Amino acid sequence: MRFWLAALLIGCSDYGLNNEKDPVGDGRPELVADPDALTLTGLCEPEGRDVLLQNVGEGTLRIESIAVEGEGWSITSAPTLPLALDNGESTLVGLEGFDGEAELVVLSNDEDSRLVVPLRAAGNEAPVVTIASPYADEVVAEGVDAELVGAVSDAEEDALDLLVEWAASEDGVLFTGSSEADGSTTYLWPAAGRTTGPQLVSLTATDSCGVATTTRVGACLDGAYTYDALSLSSWHYEGSAAWDSSAANLLLTAASTNQVGSAFETSTPVNGDNVDIAFYVYIGGGTGADGLSLTALDTARATGFLGGSGCGIGYGGSADCTAGPALPGWSLEIDTYYNGGVDPTAEDHLAFTFDGDVDAYQAWAALPEMEDTGWHQVEVTAIAPHVRVAVDGVVYIDQDVPGFTAFSAYVGFTAGTGGETNEHRIDELTVTDYSCE
Repeated sequence: MRFWLAALLIGCSDYGLNNEKDPVGDGRPELVADPDALTLTGLCEPEGRDVLLQNVGEGTLRIESIAVEGEGWSITSAPTLPLALDNGESTLVGLEGFDGEAELVVLSNDEDSRLVVPLRAAGNEAPVVTIASPYADEVVAEGVDAELVGAVSDAEEDALDLLVEWAASEDGVLFTGSSEADGSTTYLWPAAGRTTGPQLVSLTATDSCGVATTTRVGACLDGAYTYDALSLSSWHYEGSAAWDSSAANLLLTAASTNQVGSAFETSTPVNGDNVDIAFYVYIGGGTGADGLSLTALDTARATGFLGGSGCGIGYGGSADCTAGPALPGWSLEIDTYYNGGVDPTAEDHLAFTFDGDVDAYQAWAALPEMEDTGWHQVEVTAIAPHVRVAVDGVVYIDQDVPGFTAFSAYVGFTAGTGGETNEHRIDELTVTDYSCE
């Protein structure tokens, strides 16, 4: 009986051993990684991390291969392979990542043989910048403070941590600082001291990585500036025209026959459709001919600076009485010689023409005697489509002129004589150019 019981006990013990799950510590190695995945975001530059490889099994672990597969990651340090790790032993793998996804792959004699650690790195994203005001091509009225309105944001940083800068292409940096907590930013650009004319307004946001985003919008800051340009060396003279240094004024023609001359200020174009021009004119000292013109020469279409003689008065063409060429743009002539079939009156007169067409006046008015060897003030305002001309304070032309288009212009004067003569002189020119069309 005792023998049978002992045999029974031995049989039960063998059965239990054969059906139990093998314990972890049954002599097998087991490889684990800490961390088991790496994710880096908002990186300004490549950044390093370590991954710990450890044998948590009882058997000896043999690491055969350590590699990175994918983009944006690399191994900066690793143990010499093959490497044997006993239970509890570990080794470090140094990694560096920047803007890419990859895997750290470790091959060993672990039962799974292949350990994979996902790796993800995202570079810093640039800030987002928008401008709400001014809008594209907005004209800001003269004397009005301009409110600049924009917004900034960043995927990795609070808006308050961004460096915000408002600037203008002509006036430079206007404001540097931070936005509101919600990313909105405003700046009141004072009219006083502001440069008039077209400018690019820019808003820039810079994050802690030094990455900047700039948005620009074109606007025009209206205003007028006046200059006295007669004595500038940049004037372009042709024909009989010259600066008379002894008299300190511009001589277009001497009192000689068959003269034609022109003078244009070519360093500073103005808006041909938005300009005030004032000057003094002298006509006399001869036998009485022909006249002179104030001409706004179209810079885009001009091929020269001197128009036709005779009734062309140095600017005109397109008529039987002159061979031209006609100067493109607009001209205001002061005509003191009657050309029958061309002139609307035998009296001295003003006439406004386009493109040197001397027998297609757009506006005209008779004048009192101008050949009196005296100086007469002429004031011209051309704000398309309106033209206003005053001589010695008396308004002679004040009307809309159809077909008046915008163009960039050189301001200048022309004059001519024929069989009859006169001196034609200009003095005290002032040009007031309005910055925005």
